Amino acid sequence: MKAASIRNIILLCLSLLLLLFAPQTWLKIKYKDSIYGQIDSVPPQDSAVVFGAWVNEDHSLSDVTRERVETGIQLYKSGKVKRLFLSGDNRSNRQAESMANYAVTHGVKPNDIITDKLGIDTNDTCKHFAKIGRKAVLVTQGYHLPRTMLMCAASEIDVTGLAADKLGILSSRGDGWLQIHMIRAWRSTREAALTWSFLVGIYDRLSTEAETLERIE
Repeated sequence: MKAASIRNIILLCLSLLLLLFAPQTWLKIKYKDSIYGQIDSVPPQDSAVVFGAWVNEDHSLSDVTRERVETGIQLYKSGKVKRLFLSGDNRSNRQAESMANYAVTHGVKPNDIITDKLGIDTNDTCKHFAKIGRKAVLVTQGYHLPRTMLMCAASEIDVTGLAADKLGILSSRGDGWLQIHMIRAWRSTREAALTWSFLVGIYDRLSTEAETLERIE
């Protein structure tokens, strides 16, 4: 293969990568001043929206989920928020209920918890919270926050974000340098693709499980 052809292929790949990550980069810049990495810096709000993730078969929380819930608990105990909106896909090991049980056993009053059992994906959670509130601290990891804030803002929620992975809750984020960076690369790529799918309208057309279950119930 000629050098010119190789160069063109490389330029094409770089252009596609830039295109893929452009919206995510724009969101990081857009929400830079609204994303916090410390509890003390977060402006007080009525609610924190805690986004669900994997829960084990015994209903114990995975590290990612525990990090999010513990961040919500810290916000609550510090007086930064009055209630926690815990959202998860209850079809998967009772995510929302497991998150709520964890919060209660760690000092959150049951009456100060709202569980969203149909938070099947990020946008579902935003839509469901928008039915009861218009302002919230969004609690999830930093890689997830730009897309989360975009989706919740689209539901007319006034958002600030707290990056759960900046609080030092987990003692380890992977087994070794290579695994940690591979996880980060996968998450960044996934977030970029999902952001694009939301912006072009594919996300909502493919994500209809929550709406279907709401009609059944």
